[in-house]
Amino acid sequence: MALRVASEHLDGAGLLVVAGGTEYRNTFYGSYDSETVIPIASASKWLTAATMMSLVDAGKVSLDDPVSKFLPNFTEPVGSATIRQLLSHTAGIAQANCIWEQQRSLANCIDEVATQEASYKPGTKFSYGNTSFSVIGRIIEVVTGQSFEKAFESRIALPLGMNHTRFDGNYYPTESNPVPAASAESTLNDYGKFVEMIFNKGFLNGVQVLSEHSVLEMETDSVVGINTRADSAVRTTGIPTYGLGTWRDVTSANDVGVITSGNGAYGFYPWVDRSRNGFGIVFVYDQRGSDQAVPESQRELHWVWTALDALGVPQSSTPTTIYGR
Repeated sequence: MALRVASEHLDGAGLLVVAGGTEYRNTFYGSYDSETVIPIASASKWLTAATMMSLVDAGKVSLDDPVSKFLPNFTEPVGSATIRQLLSHTAGIAQANCIWEQQRSLANCIDEVATQEASYKPGTKFSYGNTSFSVIGRIIEVVTGQSFEKAFESRIALPLGMNHTRFDGNYYPTESNPVPAASAESTLNDYGKFVEMIFNKGFLNGVQVLSEHSVLEMETDSVVGINTRADSAVRTTGIPTYGLGTWRDVTSANDVGVITSGNGAYGFYPWVDRSRNGFGIVFVYDQRGSDQAVPESQRELHWVWTALDALGVPQSSTPTTIYGR
């Protein structure tokens, strides 16, 4: 990481690596420290998916519920798209510019999205994007009666002690129209608590934040039978399989998620590794573009796996498929 900071002229970086109950790295480089907050781009999606799954756990939402159940102004065919399809980029919702307009409200923007024509029939294509997660954010508001940010805070951030993580912070300062897919900012230690909770199948510090079933549901293949290879995000990551708000970097021979990640366009790359019983984060704010920043962080992650294996960290012997660039 130190070499990357120097060669790419980054302000700093961080690396968290935990495996088999041992913390191998919790290290900062350059000017970064435990208080450094950076934008995490699409790693926001994992947080938003978890917020929705907390409502599934509470029996307020089902992954098979259609959009129109909560937002009746959505008509066919998108009105029949399910919560699961929204979270897996298979809902057919066209991308909308209003999600980035900070003077708008999330409710007003989603009313506009509801008037757009579908990009494709729900469930027939994988098209990675951000607008379907804004629809998820609006459904969360309708179900909870809270703003999206308040719902995230009360259901995920506060139980985990993620005191520096928010969707309407300094990097994207709007309370009315946060971007559930991309506008969150966080610290290494904050997001580290989140991936530790995911690793522990929903449990952290005496609190069951999510059910084990919901955590494993997020790691399950939600694009079965869909050819994802033409998608631009799949070409960037080299990962053709996706769960709910998470990429599936490594899968078992029977398609169980082994390593899942929530990588973002600036290279922020959190992961949970069920093979080596651990988790971690490549913590960078690399503004060269996702086609460079994401694969570079992915290479850092693969280096971590190699290093852990060289140290003799026990690893599952189950045959796996490893994706990436």
